[in-house]
Amino acid sequence: MAEAPKIGEELKKMQQEYEPLLPVEKKLIAWSLGIGLTLLVVLYGVSKLLPDAHRPL
Repeated sequence: MAEAPKIGEELKKMQQEYEPLLPVEKKLIAWSLGIGLTLLVVLYGVSKLLPDAHRPL
């Protein structure tokens, strides 16, 4: 029977098989972060402009 692989060995294999991100992947990550941060700022601004939105009914 084959011996079960050890976690340390598998981690070393994963580090050796590292591939850098493609330019298109970097752009997608940048766009996602940019859109997320922009929406966060916009929603914060809207919440400050409409203070009654937090008041319970």
